[in-house]
Amino acid sequence: MSGASGLDIRLPIGGLFTVLGLLVGGYGLATGGDAERYALSLGVNINLWWGLVMVAFGALMLAAASRARRGLSARRAAETPEGTATEAREHRRGLEGGGGGGRG
Repeated sequence: MSGASGLDIRLPIGGLFTVLGLLVGGYGLATGGDAERYALSLGVNINLWWGLVMVAFGALMLAAASRARRGLSARRAAETPEGTATEAREHRRGLEGGGGGGRG
């Protein structure tokens, strides 16, 4: 889906990764002093690092969705190239409605 009614897929993906990253990173912070837990990963707190990576990716997706949403401002049809061409065509054919409102 596209347009104003469509949902930008970056929004739910960004939210999901941000929340999961906070959970995993929080777990990594809470268990940071446990050397036994991270023995298999050579002492690297893998939960903390991957939590930070997921939060960064989620924030990037949310920022991209926010930036795309700001770019979708509504413009008058006459301000677009397609709208200008339509207005010129209607003027040549004498089909102009006058003001865009309903005729009463």
